[in-house]
Amino acid sequence: MFTRDAVRDRRVREAVADRSAAVNVLVAEDDADLRELLCRMLARGGHGAAHASNGREALKRFHERRFDVVITDMLMPEMDGIELIRALRVVRPGLPIIAISGVDEWAEYLRIAIQLGARAALRKPIAAPQLLAAISEVMTPLPDPVCAGG
Repeated sequence: MFTRDAVRDRRVREAVADRSAAVNVLVAEDDADLRELLCRMLARGGHGAAHASNGREALKRFHERRFDVVITDMLMPEMDGIELIRALRVVRPGLPIIAISGVDEWAEYLRIAIQLGARAALRKPIAAPQLLAAISEVMTPLPDPVCAGG
């Protein structure tokens, strides 16, 4: 008999089975419980995770350590996700960013995030397989525009 946790853990492992290597992820989320949950999901998926409670703190941490991916909530105090994405684009233009939002107007915020260069957008609540699939997706290299279609 499988417990719910065993089934969930198996699904997490299956969701990341095709990834080639663990990645270092910075999670910017103002909700402490969700921030901790996202970091646990990432750890169970074999990834390293650090966190920040707002965009300003995330930008500071980003300058202190090398991250492969940034996950950012769109609405946070001090510096929101839109400002964070803009700042990260200046520092490291090709950085894979995943935008997350749970507000009623989530579609508009996430659309703006994609326009600013986020490679994926997820609506809260987020399940582990969904999160880990998004990590794999954003870590897939984009096609070279010079070579595309030719």
